[in-house]
Amino acid sequence: MEIQKDRTKSATLAALGTCVIYGFSFMASRIALQHAPAAIMLAIRFLVAMLVMLLLLASGRFRIDLKGKPVGRFLLMGLCQPVIYFIGETNGINFTSSSFAGILIATIPVATAMLSAVFLHEKMSLRTFGWIICSVIGAFIISAAQTSSGAIQLKGILWLLVAVISAAVFYVLSRSASDVFTPFERTFIMMFLGWVCFTVQAAVTHGKDFIPLMKSGLTDLNVMLPILYLSVISSVVAFMLQNYSVTYLELARITVFENVIPVISVAAGVLLLGEPFSPVQLAGMALILLGVYKVTTSD
Repeated sequence: MEIQKDRTKSATLAALGTCVIYGFSFMASRIALQHAPAAIMLAIRFLVAMLVMLLLLASGRFRIDLKGKPVGRFLLMGLCQPVIYFIGETNGINFTSSSFAGILIATIPVATAMLSAVFLHEKMSLRTFGWIICSVIGAFIISAAQTSSGAIQLKGILWLLVAVISAAVFYVLSRSASDVFTPFERTFIMMFLGWVCFTVQAAVTHGKDFIPLMKSGLTDLNVMLPILYLSVISSVVAFMLQNYSVTYLELARITVFENVIPVISVAAGVLLLGEPFSPVQLAGMALILLGVYKVTTSD
């Protein structure tokens, strides 16, 4: 019983740590995108992340053993996150607006809770679901308070729904695979598929300019410093923490932390980049933190 409590506590801290890391990743992305195209940034990000995973594997402290394991589910999980999710989110923002995208992305905890109830038979009280909705409303408020341009097109909404569904499916697959695949194995396949898919995407997008742009990005400190955060911390470390938390916590408790991300993102923007802050954003942050606290402390 004591071991279970310790695991629950460490998994909760891992879930919170994941979202704190993700919150700062938006600032790092904004800095990198000022000096490199989005496709190149993603290609370099997952190249570095893959190299880190290979170094960890070569160290002998981690290993991969797929013998007799359901590899198909394993690969699908890696495609859902980060590949399909990143594609859906990026295209969704491109054809809507960042504020509208934030509102739809905030529904991931609700979608995940519904899928986990259906496929994993995880029970959740109405009170817990109500506090999840509280955090979602807070995320809605923060997203709506952001000023962003861009017409909202139907294809943008559909892309964002793809992102939401892929994130929810990822959580369910990672949870269901946690009894046969270690957090390192799950993170490895995510980094590998991200590296392959985003490198191919960048090569197709930029054609003959792909190699020069990659060389330019890899030798530019303005690109590499934020990408080191995005690849090592926000990819390898964050996904390891996320996959660890999924192993020991119900998905409803994990995904509610997703809405802590805009709280950290807004705070980082205000404190480090001098971005404006409003009472409306403060109200949204309060609702998110209240909802997260109630979900994580409920029985």
